[in-house]
Amino acid sequence: MKRLFTLDTISKKLLFILMSVAFISSSIVTVAFGTYELSSAKGEQIESLNSLSNMMSPNIATALIFEDLEAIQELIKPILTRTDVISAIVTNRTGDIVAKANSHMLSDNVEHAVEVKKQLTIDGNNVGELVIYANNSYINNRIDFYVKFIISLTLLSFAVSLIISLLLRRRFLSPILYLAQTANDITKSNDYSLRAEQLSNDEVGELTVCFNDMLYTIEQREHALENQVKTRTQELENANSELHRYAYQDGLTDLPNRRFFYEEIQTLISNDNTSFALIFLDLDGFKDVNDSLGHDYGDLLLHHVANRLKACIKDEDIIARLGGDEFTLILKNANQTIAVKVADKIKQALLKPIQLKEETVCVTASIGITLYPEHGSTVEKLVKRADQAMYLSKKKGRNRYEFFSYSIEEKATEKRKLIEEIKLGLKESQFELYYQPIFSVDGKSITKAEALIRWNHPQKGLIGPNEFIPVAEKNGLISDIGRWVKSQAIQDCTLFNKISKRLIQVSVNTSPLEIDRSGEWVEQWIQASEQFNLPGHSVLIEVTENTLMGTDSEIKRQLKRLSEFQIDVAIDDFGVGYSSLAYLQRLDIDILKIDRSFIKDIEKNDNSIALVRAIITMAHNLNVEVVAEGVEKQEQYMLLKQMQCDYIQGYYFSKPVSKKVFVSEFIEE
Repeated sequence: MKRLFTLDTISKKLLFILMSVAFISSSIVTVAFGTYELSSAKGEQIESLNSLSNMMSPNIATALIFEDLEAIQELIKPILTRTDVISAIVTNRTGDIVAKANSHMLSDNVEHAVEVKKQLTIDGNNVGELVIYANNSYINNRIDFYVKFIISLTLLSFAVSLIISLLLRRRFLSPILYLAQTANDITKSNDYSLRAEQLSNDEVGELTVCFNDMLYTIEQREHALENQVKTRTQELENANSELHRYAYQDGLTDLPNRRFFYEEIQTLISNDNTSFALIFLDLDGFKDVNDSLGHDYGDLLLHHVANRLKACIKDEDIIARLGGDEFTLILKNANQTIAVKVADKIKQALLKPIQLKEETVCVTASIGITLYPEHGSTVEKLVKRADQAMYLSKKKGRNRYEFFSYSIEEKATEKRKLIEEIKLGLKESQFELYYQPIFSVDGKSITKAEALIRWNHPQKGLIGPNEFIPVAEKNGLISDIGRWVKSQAIQDCTLFNKISKRLIQVSVNTSPLEIDRSGEWVEQWIQASEQFNLPGHSVLIEVTENTLMGTDSEIKRQLKRLSEFQIDVAIDDFGVGYSSLAYLQRLDIDILKIDRSFIKDIEKNDNSIALVRAIITMAHNLNVEVVAEGVEKQEQYMLLKQMQCDYIQGYYFSKPVSKKVFVSEFIEE
């Protein structure tokens, strides 16, 4: 009911306006008409009473002359027949009441009664007065009548107004209501292609035109937005596809990448009752191609290798590039026999020369193989063990394949353990320097000794350098060992020269990994020598031939600076490297140490005699002294003495001994 009388629609509002206008108009007309009728009714009553008094006055005046009071009384009684007359009074000329007739409706309060007076005259002489009193019953009757009439008229006008309002509302509001309904339909359907029909040519018609124009604009914008959204969506989908490709595909070879490989192998392991073979492959000689031809050729080589590897496997198998020149293959439902066949196919495929632009290159592969579940139940174990098998292939000569065996892992574990033990040994001072005396060619005097590192292992006892130095060089520990050797050798050299009556020169092997282009290693030796105030030429740094194969100007500058501070340099293992003899003319070299491989069979090999003699002769011509290493027999010593070799080093005279033994047995105090 409340909603019915709520002006919540334009239709109700318009109806309310029309009915309000009708009500106000009817009210104004009713008030005006009622006022007029009230005034006219009162005038009619007075006029009617005047007519009555005029008609009765002659007879009453005649009876009054004759003082016939009964006649007068009888004459005024008929006046009371009127319903509105309440009293009639006749007075004489002196004002005395001579006759009076009252109606039963007479009340004491006649102040508001209508009073009509008529002078009674005969021949112009005033003989008395007739006074008639009337109440408002006549006016009230007229008012009752007109009230009923006005109510009926008002109701009729309201009904007519309502009908007319409804008709007008329907006529005038139909375009607006239609427009509103169209807008509602568009809102519900979101179909901006709908249009409102123009039902009139007035302002509502103009509103309809504007509404349709607005819909057209919205439709165009919606289409533009939809196209833009489609474009952006497509771009996002393309970007997502591209990201997925980058995330799971190698950009160089278009093979699956490391991430895809690890997820795929994890998926296979997660499945029950599955088996597969994992092949880990590393190209042999790839670095040479990169270094000699450039990285562009290296990239082309990887692309060609990827294509050849694809041809070696079935469609269900997976090949991925982990990075660099490493590839992995997953052979699904494969056993050892199938893995061997695929590995052989890979070897044969890579043996064929590969054409890279105008260059032809050949590469091989070192292959490691693991089987699931025999060789591991996790991704990490399978990949690690395949990698270990691959490195075993490289170690055995490359261009081959090896299956994982637990002995490989044991060796890797031992190597890892050895690395930790080296670190601990450095920390706990488990290393020691032994010294091998270097005799002059007469076999009597000792002026030199080579410092050789030994490891006093808590469980394994005394360990030689060949068992841990290669591991240290490959795992970044050689610098720490080199610093310790340098420090200890200089301290021992200080001690030797303090107690010896002649100069003792200590030679120290320097790893190629310790030598840097900037010459920092040179400055370290100089600072250490100055710190301990070593005598000149008391330190001999042994370097290999390959170490001196850097830029001539760099090596020459570094060796010259060492020479300026009277630190000598020796070429160790001379004759087994790749160097040219011509560099000896340009560099400050003090000693050549002939490699033991030339000495071990010199007593029975004429070629060795010729080579050693040539080296000694050449060195002497360049003012360079010569040390022969590995002299173990008297025959070897005698031949070297005949060739005028300067110094002899080997087991024939002495094995490496501890510092204590060296001081007590070989230093003349």
